[in-house]
Amino acid sequence: MAEVWDWSNDRSFLEWLSELIGIRIGVAVADENLRSVVERSMLAMPDRERNHYKAAHELLGRSALEAFGLAGAVEALHQSAILDVRDIVGDYGLAIRAVSFVVGRTFNGTGTELLDIGESEAVTARFPLRYLNVERGNEIVCEAFQAHGGRLSDVVKIAIERINFHALRSPVPWGNDRVWKDVLDLSELFASESVAASYGKFFDQRFINYLANNFEEIGSVNWRKFEALVAEYFDRAGFEVQLGAGRNDNGVDLRVWESGASIDSTPPTLIVQCKRERRKIQKVVVKALAADVTWEGAQQGLLVATADWSPGAREVVTTRGYPVTEVNKDVLRTWLLEMRDTEKGLWLPQ
Repeated sequence: MAEVWDWSNDRSFLEWLSELIGIRIGVAVADENLRSVVERSMLAMPDRERNHYKAAHELLGRSALEAFGLAGAVEALHQSAILDVRDIVGDYGLAIRAVSFVVGRTFNGTGTELLDIGESEAVTARFPLRYLNVERGNEIVCEAFQAHGGRLSDVVKIAIERINFHALRSPVPWGNDRVWKDVLDLSELFASESVAASYGKFFDQRFINYLANNFEEIGSVNWRKFEALVAEYFDRAGFEVQLGAGRNDNGVDLRVWESGASIDSTPPTLIVQCKRERRKIQKVVVKALAADVTWEGAQQGLLVATADWSPGAREVVTTRGYPVTEVNKDVLRTWLLEMRDTEKGLWLPQ
């Protein structure tokens, strides 16, 4: 049995990967984080692909881009080929099934059966695209004809041509043109209290992209960065936002006004308390926020936390009618996905 190439300890590969992530995602990543992603990706990779240089190189590169914030990096090439075929044959379902047939036969991951849409999507998401020489391409077309007749074999032939076209293009959006104007150290998300942001007012877009793809790490974000994240959300939603001092802020992390309000003379619409907690939020926290809402003359209090409220906290809000609302992890995940949308916010690289 051939020895499997250990990509996670290939120094030149890790250096290339680090440069790629810096250029395309705009973050600097420590070697141990790179190795962790490469090792996880290798475990999910079919055995025969780990030693195939181009296929492994492509898939690991795309997996790393996705892991550190570039959503859809793994499936992007497949989708391009599928859309090309769809535009030619006028049938998206047939296009994705034809592409998955080719991909499956290329990697021996499936037989010659014609998979349904869901199974086809799973196949194309699992394997990278690979260029097919004329001989192998003709073999797959013949297999499609024998198994499913001329209609599918004609579409498979088109699929091979489009797969080859995209596989010969840069397998990951490589290039040497830096997309971001600076490189942000990923470790700052967890260690730094700075609220400076090159792409965003309070919280950098690159950290948003990372957390949207790695939401399980939300509870480890630096407490001040977590406050900045919440401030960024309300700022992008069109509100006037005042981020508290962080330390010695008397428990008020954010004050939020309706757009256009005079923040010097008008009571805030919302008082926001941010809690980056692992334990359930207790009722004493809710009661304190309710008191702040009354003191500030605000309309509502929001308690934004990485943990759910305790039953006691929910009960005291209900029984006493406190104007306090829970924002939990499920809502935070939705916020991050909204802010990751490249059509929203003034964050796009210049």
